Amino acid sequence: MSERTADALAAAFDEHRRYLTAVAYRMLGSHADAEDAVQEAWLRLDRAAADVSDLRAWLTRVVSRICLDQLRTRARRREDPLADQVDVEATTPGPAAHAEAADRVGYALMLVIDQLPPDERLAYVLHDVFGMPFPEIAEVLDRSPVAARKLASRARERLRGGDPDAPSAHTLRRRRAVVEAFLAAARGGDFEALLGVLHPDVELRIDQGPAGIRVVRGAEQVASGASRYHAGAGHHTFEVVALDGRFGILSSVGGVPTSLLLVTSEDDTIVAMEALELD
Repeated sequence: MSERTADALAAAFDEHRRYLTAVAYRMLGSHADAEDAVQEAWLRLDRAAADVSDLRAWLTRVVSRICLDQLRTRARRREDPLADQVDVEATTPGPAAHAEAADRVGYALMLVIDQLPPDERLAYVLHDVFGMPFPEIAEVLDRSPVAARKLASRARERLRGGDPDAPSAHTLRRRRAVVEAFLAAARGGDFEALLGVLHPDVELRIDQGPAGIRVVRGAEQVASGASRYHAGAGHHTFEVVALDGRFGILSSVGGVPTSLLLVTSEDDTIVAMEALELD
């Protein structure tokens, strides 16, 4: 390959790098793993450039296969890539992470998607997030288009809380009631009522995107923050939503979702929350 041709190929690849990193991140949940997958795709492209006609489609398939291999290996080892992102209060990611953050999927969705089996996860992400047709997804998975469609359907069912291991209807009603009580207390500025539904050692993790995770601990601190937030959120609307057996509070402005507060409760008391921006 001539130097000029190599430069042109590198320039063409760079045009798709951000998109490919976003695809890999949504499947792997790790900036470092996503960047490694994209770099591996570049190495494979450098060896197969002469046989590539539709560069974006070819790279998407290659990155998807690389991610699928990682997901299957991870499933066997039972690794949790998202743990690296929530065990620290703040991180300082590199430029690639900052660029990706501009259009990244919400951390809330990543938490839920991370529970899907590898093949279902890939089918769901490629089709529902990136709009890839099922025949192309089937090629990545080495299955039929019908099977690929079924995998995406199963993923959607799990995301709606339809998993056979989902909590009972009674448990779900109790969990929802706790979240509704918290929202009502926060809206009304009722500090004592907020303390009544918060565990004394409740922990709130706030996703700050590229800036990392900020942690607030203790019922009084969390209640104070909730009161201040709702006092200044007159232009927001709030609704309780369900996510895979858990409940949260979705905040919207003008009908556009802006943030999500995921709630974990035990014995009618909130023990943990995650505040997630949906930019």
